[in-house]
Amino acid sequence: MQSLSNDPWRTGHAPVVQQDSWHDWQPAANGDFEADAGEPQHGAAPDAGSLRVDITPVEQILRMTQAVALGRHRCPQEHPQFQRGGGPHTCAYITFHRSSVRMKIDDWRAEVATPNHVSFYNVGGSYSREAIGSEGDECDWLAVAPGLLRTLYADLLPDATVDDDHLFPRPFAPVRPEVFFAQRKLFAAAADPAAGLNSLEIEEAATRLIGSVVADSLHFWGYSRKPRRRPRPVCQRRRMQIIEDAKAALAREYSTDLSLADLALQLHCSPTHLSRIFHAATGFTLCDYRQELRLRKGLFLLEDSGGEIGDIAVQVGFASHSHFTSAFHRRFGTKPSDFVKWRSRKLIRAMAAY
Repeated sequence: MQSLSNDPWRTGHAPVVQQDSWHDWQPAANGDFEADAGEPQHGAAPDAGSLRVDITPVEQILRMTQAVALGRHRCPQEHPQFQRGGGPHTCAYITFHRSSVRMKIDDWRAEVATPNHVSFYNVGGSYSREAIGSEGDECDWLAVAPGLLRTLYADLLPDATVDDDHLFPRPFAPVRPEVFFAQRKLFAAAADPAAGLNSLEIEEAATRLIGSVVADSLHFWGYSRKPRRRPRPVCQRRRMQIIEDAKAALAREYSTDLSLADLALQLHCSPTHLSRIFHAATGFTLCDYRQELRLRKGLFLLEDSGGEIGDIAVQVGFASHSHFTSAFHRRFGTKPSDFVKWRSRKLIRAMAAY
């Protein structure tokens, strides 16, 4: 039985684990991140019941029940909290990124996190971060009570033994467009007082969302897959560095017409090698990865700025209003013009389900 204490993503090998080895995994000590011991980092939200939620100066709780909390994190680069990082956490979190930033969670290798990804934080975990462009760290998060996660894992991995302090075996995974859109709809409803969603509605929608994220992530991480031959460590480290540098370059230049040849030249590798290893590691082609970033950034702008759709289309890299509209409709099942009209209680309630 393979132990996760020497997880391949920590050491630079391909991600292969066995479903029945979950209970063997224990995280190593934090590698190079230290929380600021001289200043209180977090507080606890009042009346949290079994769910104790971290609060920082750049956090806002949108809704909270006994099982879940929905919140937002908005931290500009110039804010002291950006360099300080965060942790230790008092509960488990799933984070949906709105900006792109290089994250180091606990002792795992640093990865570029973009709106195409979710990140996971265990109880007691900490993180540091590094800017890769002009953006700060903006994300939405779900805090989850251990009992809810144990129930989900009992369905997904019935033979696994799960420790409440280590509910997530790894910190990063991609998020499907359908799940990304469901998250945006749920948070739009939670942030709108006119929606009037009660605790049961919030918990039902959040549970569906969490279940999809966890199931997809376990599949991506390789649970229940048969072991496969690992590449040499030196070669794999080089591949992983190329992949992370490619993600950072696409996050910075998603709105530009960057070619495969240009990107490969930046990364000092061949176009064919870059295309092959990026798809194998992320599940995206390079073109699809950039397209997803453009669409998700466009959705954020539609949601927040109220600007003209044509202007937003050009801003995120589309050639025209019609090109953006057709791509947005194919990806999210609705037109941008209809998305910005979703304000009534009836439509927001419908948006919260998927």
